[in-house]
Amino acid sequence: MPREREDLFRESNSLEKEKIIVLAFEGNDTEEIYFDEFKSSDIFDDALVFLHLLKRPKTDTNSAPNHVFKKLKKEAKDEYNFKDSDELWMIIDTDRWKNIPDIILECKQQKNMFVAVSNPCFEFWLLLHIKNLAEYEENELDLILKNAKVSSKRNYVDSKIKEILGSYNKSNPKPELFLPTVDFAIEQAKQLDENEDEYPKKLGSHVYKVVEKLKKH
Repeated sequence: MPREREDLFRESNSLEKEKIIVLAFEGNDTEEIYFDEFKSSDIFDDALVFLHLLKRPKTDTNSAPNHVFKKLKKEAKDEYNFKDSDELWMIIDTDRWKNIPDIILECKQQKNMFVAVSNPCFEFWLLLHIKNLAEYEENELDLILKNAKVSSKRNYVDSKIKEILGSYNKSNPKPELFLPTVDFAIEQAKQLDENEDEYPKKLGSHVYKVVEKLKKH
């Protein structure tokens, strides 16, 4: 039998909030570190929102979206009696998984489950914080979308972030370098999402949809 919604708040020593937002990630490091820092920052609307991150054990190497979906549903939606206003989000990429339309369809069949897709990867969302895309030529944007490997540990988008910041490590992305310009990232992501597709078929990131719900206004 599902536990009461308030149990989640009691476990976190948190007061009752207007909304619970649960996030699940396909990655083990970058996304979790970014949102963990977001949660402790001044821009997080902690007066209204309780943000719960589903942290996957390092030994759990199954990061396919259908696995993340099942984990999100089981450990959040099935575990607690959520209100209609509560939301459960999957943060996934297009560069590794090709069954995203199926995941979106499954989420639609649930009342309050959603997907925030980045194309090609979550790091593109980070790039939107620190680079005006209008400064890139079309051929450069094509390379970003393809996001080919440039080394054994670095893809093209990673290399663009490193080019701007001087260094970049997925396991230690230093969110404090990105969060001060999150409004700029949201603005650029919205411009890329002018057709309001269910997920970005071209260069884009719908992570902005989650972030707007989390930040103070």
